[in-house]
Amino acid sequence: MAKWVNLMQTKTQNIRTIVVIDDDVWLAKALSQVLGQNHFIVHVFQSGWRALECLALERVDLVITDIYMDHMDGIEIVRKVKASFSKVKIIVMSGGSQVVDLDCLAVAKMIGADRALEKPVQIDGLLQAIRELDAEL
Repeated sequence: MAKWVNLMQTKTQNIRTIVVIDDDVWLAKALSQVLGQNHFIVHVFQSGWRALECLALERVDLVITDIYMDHMDGIEIVRKVKASFSKVKIIVMSGGSQVVDLDCLAVAKMIGADRALEKPVQIDGLLQAIRELDAEL
């Protein structure tokens, strides 16, 4: 766990508040802990609907979402976030990106996700993606 602490070599200037959406409670909590240790404000949700409510109520800079979830999948979350909160950056992640010859991570990027990461997510890769998105703002 010590490897995860303070991997942000350069603090981001624009991305402050992150919403994490994943129905894997353990992974969501682990991401929240790592991001919190790297000075981000993190809100964790197991439901896309609850996450969208949060986006409507407060300023969020980045959404990190799983693709495969019950009730509302990550593709639908990307569509809804881009339609209603177009300035919010989105990172999608999935451990099952190849299903029926359809690369869901590529589809998510085509409809508006800014980055796509394979699970298991490498923390240094996630933090690098956040730094890159921050530099684009």
